Amino acid sequence: MPFTIPNVNAVLRAVKMSRQRGGSAARMADLEESNELLRNQAEELAHQTNEARELAHELALTNAELRAVISEAKKAWAAADAANRSKAEFLAVMSHELRTPLNSIGGYVDLLEMELRGPLTDAQKSDLGRIKRSQQYLLAIINDILNFTRLEATELQFDMIDVPIRALFADLDAVVSSLARAKSLDYECESPATNIYTRTDPDKLRQIMINLVSNAVKFTPEGGRIRVYSTSNEKTASIHVEDTGRGIPRDKLEAVFEPFVQLDRGLTRTSDGTGLGLAISRGLARGMGADVTLESEVGVGSTFTVTLPIAMTRPSGEFPRVRVARL
Repeated sequence: MPFTIPNVNAVLRAVKMSRQRGGSAARMADLEESNELLRNQAEELAHQTNEARELAHELALTNAELRAVISEAKKAWAAADAANRSKAEFLAVMSHELRTPLNSIGGYVDLLEMELRGPLTDAQKSDLGRIKRSQQYLLAIINDILNFTRLEATELQFDMIDVPIRALFADLDAVVSSLARAKSLDYECESPATNIYTRTDPDKLRQIMINLVSNAVKFTPEGGRIRVYSTSNEKTASIHVEDTGRGIPRDKLEAVFEPFVQLDRGLTRTSDGTGLGLAISRGLARGMGADVTLESEVGVGSTFTVTLPIAMTRPSGEFPRVRVARL
């Protein structure tokens, strides 16, 4: 049978239809594969959606619990703040009520010592001296408690002015030298070579320094050494109180600034004070934008440092000499 043109066309149509059927089959396979992939993705999306719903539910519960905790914390803070203020007010009132009769006791002792009621024997004078020392000791404790409660209640006012550090050193000499002499201590007070000015409350700063130096005198054994000196840089001036006392363990350096803390129980029994002096000193310093820090080594001694912001520095030639007080 001859291979005619119609036969060729029939073969071409058959081949074309076969190819179309093959392409359709391939496309169907691709579509089925795509549909399977979409189904898998839909299932995965549904699974993730369920997980997201569960997480959202858990988060809502956590947020509710957190809000409840925050609410309870606020209530507890408010209650603690109210209790703290009540305590501060109570201590302030009690301190005032105790100071009045103590001051009266001191006044009557002074009158008796003046012998306005008649002459006194030596034994009576000795007794009056003990009464007066006890009165002064109790009054100092009450003043410490009152100052501390005011610090806690943030009721203290600071009168900030520019103060020359040299003047503070002169005040320390007048107050501390007799205390050091009474214990046979070698006391050095080295005034700065230049008159450095700091922005501070002079009365509060004087109280801090007297606390620190008196503390050094109290805990330095007879024959020991106390040195007060200053250093400075462009931004701050530091006043250091160095002693040769027993020293403080490294892990207790911050504990000494806590209220009512005295580290050695034996020392507590033999030393005056409430353990408030350092807490008050640091609180006053930080209230003025300064700070009190401590370095110490057991068996060597301690150095307390008051770091203050510099307000103004005079020319170095204004006060060229350094005065050193020795006892």
